[in-house]
Amino acid sequence: MKRFIVFAVALTVACSAVVAQKIPHSVKTYNEATARRTEIILPQVKGYNCYKGDFHIHTSYSDGSVNPAGRVVEAWLDGLDVIAITDHYEGRSGERRFFKVIAPYFNGGEPLKYQSAGKAKSVKADFNAIHQEAVDQVEKSGYPMLLIKGCEMARGADTHGHFNALFLQDLNGLYDADLEVAFKRVKEQGGIIIHNHPAWKRKTSDKTEFHERVYSLGLIDGVEVVNGYTFYPHIVRRCIDEGLTMFGNTDEHGTTAHRFRQNGNLRTMTIIFAKELTEKAIKDAILKRRTIAYSGGYLIGEESWLIEFLNAAVDCRLTAVKEKNEHIYMLTNQSSIPLRLRRGRTIYELEPFKPILVSFGKDKEGVEATKPLYTVDNMWVADYKHPKVEIEIDK
Repeated sequence: MKRFIVFAVALTVACSAVVAQKIPHSVKTYNEATARRTEIILPQVKGYNCYKGDFHIHTSYSDGSVNPAGRVVEAWLDGLDVIAITDHYEGRSGERRFFKVIAPYFNGGEPLKYQSAGKAKSVKADFNAIHQEAVDQVEKSGYPMLLIKGCEMARGADTHGHFNALFLQDLNGLYDADLEVAFKRVKEQGGIIIHNHPAWKRKTSDKTEFHERVYSLGLIDGVEVVNGYTFYPHIVRRCIDEGLTMFGNTDEHGTTAHRFRQNGNLRTMTIIFAKELTEKAIKDAILKRRTIAYSGGYLIGEESWLIEFLNAAVDCRLTAVKEKNEHIYMLTNQSSIPLRLRRGRTIYELEPFKPILVSFGKDKEGVEATKPLYTVDNMWVADYKHPKVEIEIDK
């Protein structure tokens, strides 16, 4: 009986403790305070830092599905350092959709008729406000990112095409029915102009009469050699022959997570060789053609810069000399971009931060070791060719 009484008292105390326990009104199931950025490690090349940029992005204010603040967060998570939001200056389907949504607020329930730029009664969009939304997000989040003010100008794909204007002071008032005049307004602000997706819809990258004129006037500063996952091989030769800068941009309208990360790829980007992450330094690098385009695991650019990049990224060490003077090298890719080397029929996959051993050269005794020479299969240079690179041996 005594034991039963003791047990009953203990049970009563335990139940009272449960009843007395304070249940919180909200509980965090996961700490979301820190953004999980995909950090893309790239080497210093000839004393320059490698900055990752995308200079062709759309938001919900034109025909994209993500707002400017969302584009900033997305770019940061994707590992970028610099972006330009380049909403369409003329066709703006996002505003058209917005007018349909707010139709009940107008007399009679009819939506305000949308007309693109240049029309007498066109809606006057404040393009500077779009850029400012992105700037506000950078300041709010504290991301060390650089935002370039820009927009996309477009006419018929078969004759004129689409062009991005970058490094502008005031986006409003650039429009003119004559696209050449609009380009000159960009230049008056110290801006640069990129020819976007040059073989889009036309299925040829050959210049039209309009292109011949604006190129000859020096109004075009660069061309997209790759747009998203689409590579335009002929444009590499054009950029080299005419002194134009090569770009790799996403032209993103949807979400990059769906298009790139879920496919296991880094985002399409332009790698810029610059001293620092400032508008002046990035612009200087672009005008001096210090860029490489990246897309789907491929690096595209001028051969000299690709060779410099590879030798900066790959640590090559002589580890042993075997019989008949056969040299064994350890190659380590110190960048986040895989490299695919080929000698004859043998392919060497240089995965990020993983060393491999290769055998190369059977030199005569007393002769300095031959530098390993490979064709880099995931690099494209002019005329649809892969470069051959002699890898520097680290001392």
